[in-house]
Amino acid sequence: MFTLKPDWFTFFWGWQIILLPLVAGVLMVLVQNEHKSYCFLPKLIIGSIITSFVFVVIWQIIVYNSGENFYIPEALYTTLFFAAIIIFGGLVGIVIRGANLLIKNYAKNK
Repeated sequence: MFTLKPDWFTFFWGWQIILLPLVAGVLMVLVQNEHKSYCFLPKLIIGSIITSFVFVVIWQIIVYNSGENFYIPEALYTTLFFAAIIIFGGLVGIVIRGANLLIKNYAKNK
């Protein structure tokens, strides 16, 4: 999608770039079939590190158009930044999931 519409991708590199990992974190929690919050956290942390690393590698490839300018410390700091955003999105997803479970239980008991 990024190669088909490069002007969309250029627009997306503003502050809107934070929305992509945030939504990824929310979806990472909502697709799980768990009912307790401590069951979400290990999968969320591991998934956020892997996903943020993929985001950074794709970003480095698209921005620099080659792998020769891949700067490791900058990539690691950016990976940690994206991982923190994904974890925050996952915590928002846990709240959404908990509210959904409470509403379902209330409607079932009513």
